[in-house]
Amino acid sequence: MRRTLIATAALAITLLAPNARAQDTLNQPHWQSQGAFGSYDKAALQRGFLVYQTVCASCHAAGELHYRDLAGLGFDTAQVAAIAANVKLADGPATPDDIFKNPYPDPAAAAAAFGGAIPPDLSTIVSARPHGTRYVYDLLTGYAAAPSDMTLMPSHYYNIAFPGMQIAMPPALKDNQVTYADGTKATAAQEASDVAAFLTWAADPNLDARKEIGLRATLFLIFLTILAIATKRKIWRESV
Repeated sequence: MRRTLIATAALAITLLAPNARAQDTLNQPHWQSQGAFGSYDKAALQRGFLVYQTVCASCHAAGELHYRDLAGLGFDTAQVAAIAANVKLADGPATPDDIFKNPYPDPAAAAAAFGGAIPPDLSTIVSARPHGTRYVYDLLTGYAAAPSDMTLMPSHYYNIAFPGMQIAMPPALKDNQVTYADGTKATAAQEASDVAAFLTWAADPNLDARKEIGLRATLFLIFLTILAIATKRKIWRESV
């Protein structure tokens, strides 16, 4: 039985090792959180939050998030407090307990500002779209010149990833729009990948804990199965 348990543990390590190595580097357009054993890359999440804060937050709300939730990205208490304090709300600087600032709390004002197109809340957009992480990435990198036989609606842009291929949001990202503290080159594609990773976390901040519990439960059930088989064999052997 002991040999069986050792063999099972070795098999589990063998299966997990390639996945662990794959998570060391973010290969576009792959995200570390994908897959049965995926987990969040906190460096990518922090870069994605910078893109959201710098580019997206001026138009889009994230009403399911509080600033204190940023601790889940690896920021410490002082960093979270500093991030919140730099956000100006109607009654003064934000605190960690405040919800992310909504730049257009009045839908009518938002519609007037954007020609009738209200910017969606981004905190759950990944959950609301099929293949949401990839959808966000494809949308942000999907702008192109419209075909000659297509007539765009006023104030709309051609985007191959958007349903109907006409979107009211202008291209949001460009190379070097942000400066990453970790030295990562801020191409438009990298920015799109990072903000897609951040929005994936925003929609499912408990992914790491859930997968860890699932893995522990699976290993425990494997152990129980081996124990049950070994016990069954022992009982039958003694009864013969």
